[in-house]
Amino acid sequence: MTAETTHSASSAPPQPKRRRFFSTGLKKILLIFLMFSILTGSTLTMKSREAEGLCIPCWLCGPVDCIVVPIIAKIIQLIFKAIIKQNIHDHINSEINWIVEDFFEDFWVKGLAEMTEFLSAMGMYQMEILGAMLDAKHQLETQRLFWQLHAEAHKDYHPSEEICWMGTAARSLAASEARGLFNKRVMADYELDRQLGNANMNGAQSVQRDKAVRWMQFVTTYCDPKDNDWTGPGTGLDLACDHDGPGGAGTTGATNPNRKNIDIDYGRLIDQKRTLEVNFEGPTVIPPPDDEEDVLAMSSNLYGTSVLSRNISRQKLRSRFGQKLYIDLRSVAAKRSVAQNTFNSIVGMKSAGTSDTSLISGGPPLTRTFLAAAFKQLMPAGTPDSEIYAIIGENPSFYAQLEVLAKKIYQNPDFYSGLYDKPANVARKSVAMKAIDLMLDRILYESELRQEMLLSVLLSSYSRDDFRKLNNEIINTQKARD
Repeated sequence: MTAETTHSASSAPPQPKRRRFFSTGLKKILLIFLMFSILTGSTLTMKSREAEGLCIPCWLCGPVDCIVVPIIAKIIQLIFKAIIKQNIHDHINSEINWIVEDFFEDFWVKGLAEMTEFLSAMGMYQMEILGAMLDAKHQLETQRLFWQLHAEAHKDYHPSEEICWMGTAARSLAASEARGLFNKRVMADYELDRQLGNANMNGAQSVQRDKAVRWMQFVTTYCDPKDNDWTGPGTGLDLACDHDGPGGAGTTGATNPNRKNIDIDYGRLIDQKRTLEVNFEGPTVIPPPDDEEDVLAMSSNLYGTSVLSRNISRQKLRSRFGQKLYIDLRSVAAKRSVAQNTFNSIVGMKSAGTSDTSLISGGPPLTRTFLAAAFKQLMPAGTPDSEIYAIIGENPSFYAQLEVLAKKIYQNPDFYSGLYDKPANVARKSVAMKAIDLMLDRILYESELRQEMLLSVLLSSYSRDDFRKLNNEIINTQKARD
């Protein structure tokens, strides 16, 4: 099929089927008629020529045949060529129209439409199945993720027993530390009042009065008759420890044997104990607890056993010498307070902590119960609670609580086996251990500050004479120049 034919076919306007049928048939009839006429004319001509050749010569046949026949043949050729070409063109157009209008529109388009509708319907059914599978997939994945997160949350928010140890042991740590700092300040104020001779103090009137009161306390509370080379009655400190003198009831020495020489025994009174029954925060108790009296007595023996002179009248303070003397006495009191600060800090750390008693239940102090449970795991089975409370105290101090957190917990093998635990619990333990480590660092830092202060005061005392000597030399040199 040529381009011209294709162009003609595509450009030909559509015709009705009946009209196209009649036009095609008419052309066929006309073509048959022309062919029949030509063939009939050729036969007649051939017969005429045969008759002329055989019978009668025709004087007109020769020139006519030579001129007319080629023209007629040419005309017939052109006519037949145009008819054949038009016939082929009509057949091709008819075939194209049949393919487009009859076959394509009546069969192919309808078939494609029905197939499209069928495929669309089937495709929607398939997508519905696929959508249901996708919904089920997402539902199962979401449900699995939900239960996975549920399990992780249950695992992460289920603390181990070791975390409970740390949390319960530290629940009253801050309150106990605050009470210890308060007791430290009270002891500092007490010793300063004692040195300066404030009212209501034993040594307010004179130095001898302070020593006399302390001697009576020693005789009745701390005296051990067997000291000072005791070999029998009347030797050693037997006469010194007599409460009411010769002829009396004969009571000698400390009424409580456990308190003998406790006022000078630092190891037995302070270093060995984890909790001292010292609490200056509450109401005044008469008689005071033994530990309070013993601690104050030891403080008086260690720092300023001889209080500052009281022999300074108002008249003396008006003079330049009296003023200089009083300033020097205050300098001595300041140095003693620096030295005593370390002692007060240790006593404050070991003073009785908060009880943390539940007001609703009215049960025993919870802090000591938790600490006793931690200690009990480190002691032989069957150890009574009274023995444990004798170690940590009825109201464990800040020092005792910190010892459990920073030392005793790690002495329990269960702590290390408990490290094979959930990652969240291991992270919690790591954070808790870091917090405890920071508390210890802070306490060590404060201890180093006190040590530096003591060294600075000691250095100042040692260099005092050299400073005065150098200062006098400078003054004398300046006077000589003037």
